[in-house]
Amino acid sequence: MALRVYLVEDNELTCQHLMDLLSEETDIEWVGMAQTEAEAKDWLERNPDGWDVAILDLFLREGTGAGVLRHCRTRGAEQDVLVMTNHPIASLLTHCRLLGATAVFDKASELGDLIAYCIGRASTPLQTRPQRLMG
Repeated sequence: MALRVYLVEDNELTCQHLMDLLSEETDIEWVGMAQTEAEAKDWLERNPDGWDVAILDLFLREGTGAGVLRHCRTRGAEQDVLVMTNHPIASLLTHCRLLGATAVFDKASELGDLIAYCIGRASTPLQTRPQRLMG
């Protein structure tokens, strides 16, 4: 069964690059995409069980990934929220942890790790999945 991924990213090049990389590496079903916090929250509200992994850019043109992450606090135990950022400073990483991020990845140096996480997530049962937080 395909891993159902929801993507929140406002940079079209980054979005397409990530979608291409993940689609090449594992069985992905892209269930939706948003460029703003409001769009993401609206989709998540309408599709609470329609995704397995949400990948969020932390800084968006309108709103923030942190706002989306906060909105995901009541997600199911089988759903992961992965945060990407170009600003991996300690206080920001701590904030993401407190908001319930499953994992945080530096866009500049850890996209490969994000892809590996998704590959592992697609092939590993929930009970045996490793938990990873950057920092």
